[in-house]
Amino acid sequence: MTYRLTHRSLAGSIADLSDIAEEFLICPICSEDFNDPRTLSCLHSFCHDCISEHILQSTTEQKPPGSFSCPVCKRVVDGPSHVPIDSWANDLPVNNFLNGLLNAAKLRAEDRRCDTCLHRNRKVLASYWCDDCGESLCEECNQVHSSMKFTQSHQSVQIENIKNLPFKSTSGHAYCPDHEGKSLDFYCNDHGVVLCGACVTVSHRQCSSVKTCRAAAAEYRDETSTLIDNLKHQTEWSVRIMDNRRHCVDTLEDTARHVKNQIANIRKQINDVLDAQENRILEELDDLKTKEMEILESEKETCQGIMSTTRNSTALLKNALKHGTENDLLSCIAQIKKETRLSEKTLKNLSNNLKDVYVDFKPDKNLPSLLSHLKELGSFAVTRQSILIPPSYAVRADTVLITEEREAIEDEQHPTIEKEEHFKEFKNIVLPPITSTPIFTPQKATHLPVQSFRKPRPASVRLAALEQSFRGQTPNDRENCSLTGAVYIGNGRIVLVDQVHRKLKLFDHQYKWVTEKVLSVRPYDITGCSGNDVAVTLPKEKKVLLFTVRDTEFSIIGGFQTGAKCFGIGSTQDLFAVSCYTSPPSVKLMSREGRELKVFTRDQFGQDLFFFPDYITIDKEGCNLFVSDKYKKSVISLTVKGEKRWEVRYHHLKGPRGVAVFGTRLFVAGNRSHNILEMSTEGEVIGAIVIDGISNPHKLALSPGGERILVTQQHMTLSKAEKNIVKIFRIPKRKM
Repeated sequence: MTYRLTHRSLAGSIADLSDIAEEFLICPICSEDFNDPRTLSCLHSFCHDCISEHILQSTTEQKPPGSFSCPVCKRVVDGPSHVPIDSWANDLPVNNFLNGLLNAAKLRAEDRRCDTCLHRNRKVLASYWCDDCGESLCEECNQVHSSMKFTQSHQSVQIENIKNLPFKSTSGHAYCPDHEGKSLDFYCNDHGVVLCGACVTVSHRQCSSVKTCRAAAAEYRDETSTLIDNLKHQTEWSVRIMDNRRHCVDTLEDTARHVKNQIANIRKQINDVLDAQENRILEELDDLKTKEMEILESEKETCQGIMSTTRNSTALLKNALKHGTENDLLSCIAQIKKETRLSEKTLKNLSNNLKDVYVDFKPDKNLPSLLSHLKELGSFAVTRQSILIPPSYAVRADTVLITEEREAIEDEQHPTIEKEEHFKEFKNIVLPPITSTPIFTPQKATHLPVQSFRKPRPASVRLAALEQSFRGQTPNDRENCSLTGAVYIGNGRIVLVDQVHRKLKLFDHQYKWVTEKVLSVRPYDITGCSGNDVAVTLPKEKKVLLFTVRDTEFSIIGGFQTGAKCFGIGSTQDLFAVSCYTSPPSVKLMSREGRELKVFTRDQFGQDLFFFPDYITIDKEGCNLFVSDKYKKSVISLTVKGEKRWEVRYHHLKGPRGVAVFGTRLFVAGNRSHNILEMSTEGEVIGAIVIDGISNPHKLALSPGGERILVTQQHMTLSKAEKNIVKIFRIPKRKM
């Protein structure tokens, strides 16, 4: 696009980038400045190449391809049927406003380069801006520019003077994409498009309302405040509905947990009854067995006594015959005969009364009937009751769609409200109470009282003290740093990731620069593995590289592909958690060898977990993940099994970025609220531990003992000094 500088008065407020959200000027897909931004019907903009790649990826399973979803809001966008799929992005409208804003911002940059010198691969600071050419010039090039025949009439303005002008004075004037050299000076109210003079005469001759852009803008400018208020109200309405849905999700989760406990209790009760009956019947069996065993043992002892007597009598008789006198023999025979008659009598009585013992168990006659009737432990009953969450403002009648069923429900709940008023004004309607969610019980359904939605409870905390700061910029750096990653390794050393210079930078325990490693592409985040090993994400290459850090060098020891653009990374033992922005956004658990162990995109209820997962960390036990989401502006916790534990969005935490965990303490960087928030790992907000001495905190890294927290600062509005400074805060111990 070509821009023409329009000289306007300095009157009015002078704009700067501090009032523009960082996300507004950065492509949501590549997280870099927009390059040829294209806008979808939902008003989300993306780089031309980024949205083109997204279209190709999201339509691979469509035959033939017909539509794709917005990477941010998921709205379905129909593709043009008359062009091949790889050219769909070409048909998307160019965002002239973003182009102008970015060009105006670059023009005011401290290190603006001469465009003419850049064409010759030279880097020279620019001093002038040519209105007609739309290029910045250095002193030498400006002199040549002013002396050339075709450019000597051009007006050059010193860049220092331009820096004091409002952004809109240098954002330029767009030219018509259909008629070369024609500026867009007219607006068609019938079609809602900006036109050039040729468009007006050729395509819009029959339109009833075509005005100059200046006149049309003057008319519509008064409507902007009302439109902004309506957008704010719609956001609040969406938040209320979303909070209600979150509450329903929490309630459903609670009831499901309660149902599981109920089923377990039923099983336990049945088991307790069976255990008691089993113990009783086994005790009875033991008693019966003991009694029978006593009888059998007595009979065995009787036989053993007789056997002993007969053996002794036999030996006595034999010895008497061989060695005894006649008197001894006669006396022995008489005694043996008497004992023999007594033993025979005993054996006869014993033999006549012998019984074999068998134990047979007969189940209770009611047990088969009971088992046949117990076909299930219980049944489920689900009740869905319609509720109304009205807006807090007046809406147009054609905005709200109400079915006959909804009308009947609302008339029953609000019989005094007329239907016409119901369409015109919602703010007088009282939201009916949310009914409790039915839960499972044996044979029937009852209701569990609704639990209120858990909100953050701020508490007074001791503030962390700034202990040290050091420059992350090294002597070889030519630009300002963009420190998006940091980690502590052995011996208190620190490794920083500099995205702008594509470097890994090593500092010792005294924060002195030791060495650095230049990579082929821009890295984003870093995490420690084991010992002195680190893992670094490379979003553009969809890859993670593994390094071992020696005394004065970085050595590559491995790497693996992630299959998607990877940003934040966390690790525990040999397990890596990587946040990926693709279709859909996800968190991947991967092994050191690059095996994809699990992919988390949806929670246990089928809802999307993430919009743009940014930074991620894992607790020491390797059980729970903590993720900051760039677009949802929230912090999300889930288990390594993929079950969502909680999600917190806090009004004093704006633009959550880096996350770090130590024990039960979780720390989150508020990039746009300029603070560091402490939370518990259970999702309870404790409070801000850093509120002063920091601007746009980005990446957090905890020392091995958890007593210090390292903070990098990153935002396009930061001064040069702040962009390159890393700060160390001493964390106070939590009061018990």
